[in-house]
Amino acid sequence: MTLSGAPTLARGLDSSPTPTRRDVAVDWQKVDPATREAAQGMEAMFLDYMMQTMRKSVGKSEMSLSNGASEIYQGMLDSEYSQRAARAGGVGLAEQIVAYLQSARYNQSEVARGTGGTSHEDQSK
Repeated sequence: MTLSGAPTLARGLDSSPTPTRRDVAVDWQKVDPATREAAQGMEAMFLDYMMQTMRKSVGKSEMSLSNGASEIYQGMLDSEYSQRAARAGGVGLAEQIVAYLQSARYNQSEVARGTGGTSHEDQSK
């Protein structure tokens, strides 16, 4: 039942699986350790920035015991939380980065062999 004038979803959008179910899971055992570390580092930076922004949105009261030293400590603690969260699985950003890099690597190897795929060099011609 739809209300008159209410927008409706396109067919199939309301029953599609969530993005995590559509994406192929990354096998961390097959990922280069440097790539894994870089992807988790990017996710940790994102989470740290998000936590800093969330802290700025909270107002300060005269009852808070906030000073320069406690703000530095809180920033360091947030950074540590972000790094640990990224290593523990985080929000899935590291998996997305690794999946993208692996698909780009596959396309580059296919272009090098001449069997297909796309390359930035091919697009400029």
